[in-house]
Amino acid sequence: MDNGTSIVIDLAARYASAFGIVKASELMSAVVLTKEDNKYEVEFFDDFNPVTEDVRLRYNGDELRFFSMLSGDSSSVFAPPLMMDFRREKDLIETETNGDDNVIVERWGTKPWEISMRGILIDVENRQYPTEHVRKLHRLFKHNNVVEVVGVLFEEKDIDMIYFKDVSITPLEGFSDSVQFSFTASSIKEVNWSLLKPNQ
Repeated sequence: MDNGTSIVIDLAARYASAFGIVKASELMSAVVLTKEDNKYEVEFFDDFNPVTEDVRLRYNGDELRFFSMLSGDSSSVFAPPLMMDFRREKDLIETETNGDDNVIVERWGTKPWEISMRGILIDVENRQYPTEHVRKLHRLFKHNNVVEVVGVLFEEKDIDMIYFKDVSITPLEGFSDSVQFSFTASSIKEVNWSLLKPNQ
């Protein structure tokens, strides 16, 4: 993409191809990117919330930011905003007794959050298959440790760290410069003690 050149990226069509027409209707329809001196100026069509859609995943000194394409940041362009679903269950020990309302809860607990992340990767610079972005996604999944998460959607649920369970990466039919991906993850709390020094 040369300086002064503007391109229109039809996000709605890509989301419709990846996730269905209903989900696409909930998202913005398009963005216009204009490049000047290796900086991007971005114009939006439709509403979006820049506060809740800014999601960052950090590990080993690297950061993947899943909103930067829409904020005009060409240095860390990674993907449009993630679509995330959060699910959580109680961890209960129940004992049944005779009579009405015949359950006694002996122990209460809360299981970790189960998180489903879905999105698309777009090569806005070269308009080709986004090999480098797929490589970054692969490295993120290969990281066999916790990943720090930053964003309002995590913060409001007291989630600081997650670990990944599975990943799916699929070429997006009809768009050679786009790839669909999904992650399944769980929240996890940082361990503050060890067996070597249990009282510290």
